Amino acid sequence: MFEPDPSNEKSELASMPDFDEVADLFWRLGVMQSPSQLQGYLIGQLAVGNAPTLEQWLPQAAAYIDSVEPPNSDENQLLAQIYQVACSQLTEGAMGLQLLLPDDVVEITQRTDSLGTWCKGFLTGFAMAGKEVQQQKGQRQYSKDVSEALSDMGAISQVVLADEDNDEQQREQNFFEIAEYLRLAAITIFLECNHESDVTKESESGDAEGQEADTAVSSPASLFGSGKKLH
Repeated sequence: MFEPDPSNEKSELASMPDFDEVADLFWRLGVMQSPSQLQGYLIGQLAVGNAPTLEQWLPQAAAYIDSVEPPNSDENQLLAQIYQVACSQLTEGAMGLQLLLPDDVVEITQRTDSLGTWCKGFLTGFAMAGKEVQQQKGQRQYSKDVSEALSDMGAISQVVLADEDNDEQQREQNFFEIAEYLRLAAITIFLECNHESDVTKESESGDAEGQEADTAVSSPASLFGSGKKLH
């Protein structure tokens, strides 16, 4: 179960760092990876309930992005901000979770790629931390919703835009729907893996239906069908 890091002092950090700011940091460190993938990697660990401490996260992040040289103190501060905001957003109601994605002014192809790399990071972090949870607590069975969400993330990690797709408005709509699906899917996985006892109590009291309504997500599978250009 996810436990807030005592060293993660409450702060007034309200949002994730700007995507371009993190991209600049990656450029200085010689990193070819997308900032989205690093955040997905962290969220995957938090979601499965085996979060690193801030002290563990900093060298872990540097290793994951395979930086040419170690981040300096200012760069570590930005990596720490990603960690602190993610922890805060997930522990304070979860629904405020923000994905680290390029701004809307960026070309849709690049933004679509960022969705795929975010999923790759999430699945890597989830699998790695999940193995540790399994070693500590034994094998666990995930719900149908969680299993389907993980499967969808695997599909989205391969998402590309068809060259013949010239419908910019449809592209934008597809991007928005998938991004929101991923955000809600991550929240759903986090809530199941970290608040299992709470869900059980609510189910016994007849309140589970309300919670499911609050966190229900719809698969974006239709966006990968033959009727759509985003696949």
